[in-house]
Amino acid sequence: MLLLARLQPLLPLALAVASMPHLWAERRAAGFKLQAMADQSRAAREMDYCARIVTEAGAAKEVRVFGLRDFFLRRFQARCETALAEINRVRLAQVRLSVACGGLYMLALGGGFWYVGAQVGAGRLALGDIALYLGAVMQAQARLSILAWVFGELHESLLQMRRLFAFLDDARPAITLAPRGEGHMAPAALHSGIALHGVRFRYPGSAEEVLHNVNALLPAGKVTALVGANGAGKSTLVKLLTRMYDPTGGTILLDAMELAAYDLASLRARIAVVYQDLARFALSLGENIAVGAAALEPCEVDVEQAARWAGADEVAARLPRGYDTQLTHQFEGGVELSGGEWQKVALARAFVRDAALVILDEPTAALDAAAEYQLFERFRDVVAGKTALVISHRFSTVRMADQILVLDGGRIVEAGSHAELVALDGRYATLYEMQAARYRENPGAIHAIKEH
Repeated sequence: MLLLARLQPLLPLALAVASMPHLWAERRAAGFKLQAMADQSRAAREMDYCARIVTEAGAAKEVRVFGLRDFFLRRFQARCETALAEINRVRLAQVRLSVACGGLYMLALGGGFWYVGAQVGAGRLALGDIALYLGAVMQAQARLSILAWVFGELHESLLQMRRLFAFLDDARPAITLAPRGEGHMAPAALHSGIALHGVRFRYPGSAEEVLHNVNALLPAGKVTALVGANGAGKSTLVKLLTRMYDPTGGTILLDAMELAAYDLASLRARIAVVYQDLARFALSLGENIAVGAAALEPCEVDVEQAARWAGADEVAARLPRGYDTQLTHQFEGGVELSGGEWQKVALARAFVRDAALVILDEPTAALDAAAEYQLFERFRDVVAGKTALVISHRFSTVRMADQILVLDGGRIVEAGSHAELVALDGRYATLYEMQAARYRENPGAIHAIKEH
């Protein structure tokens, strides 16, 4: 550009002016591309889902029995055509902009060539000057074009980073954390238990409360059972106790201190949970159990003892390599477990943990009646000295608790022992009678459990 300015000061200025529309076009194209990507992100995710659902084992039975292959294929193709149409629209717009900008560059380049030719015709430039200045014009135009393209790439990156940082800002923990180094260490055993005072909660983005003014006490060293219909808020309460969320209103106290006052890692290290949708890690049986006490040294983890408590030792006895058997078909030599076997593994994972609070969310949903009976015969010994919360729809499980809480419509409507609630003849008594009636119709089931 400096070399061309020596020949004619207006020449580099003309090339720079010709590059301005290109800079604007690249900037606008970057915005188009990013917006198109955002608009088509749902379609892309649906395409990915359709591809996975027909190729992975999880839904293979339903896909085959219900003949869903063509359904998902058509859905994939429809989303693909929509996405490709949008991509082609954006690319066509980019082509139009490129052609228009290319025309301006050609005019500027042509003007530069004309001026050099005119100077040659006037005898002001020698043969070597011609090659020098024509090369300078072409190189300046090429470098300005590259500069505009780089500017567009940079602008697109900045737009993407802006979205990324906005996402990270929104993804910050919604729970209140104690300042670093100031959080209290959670106790190894609870002394007064867990108290809920006026607890209310609604999920982010929802106007409807799931829990309404919940007041309850989980006594230390006792087993509390929580019952209620699906959607009553039982699993939501577990999320609050494990600090996946903070209550929208009210307080939860652990040993008379708010949960937020405890160091989060320390608090969770003292909680053992068996969830309904338990994790099925692609690890060996022993590792699947041992991860429940990942904070401890391997020599301190008694995997086999936890397995005996949960009945997972019977699972290990049937596996080709015992506790070293990989629990997945993803790797050679691995095996797949049934739902009930996985539930025993998850229970062992919870029992191996040095927890002060044990939470079992539908712990026996996949177990047969005999396995459930055996589990709760040992449960009292397993949780001795610990505070336990058991959520279950099976009243054979619930009645062994020291205290039963009945959650209905997001509120605790009844509390007491099994005998007290049956005598109360309220919501619990109704639910219990409905379930007990089925056993009376099939007394052989109860007899089989006792015989076992």
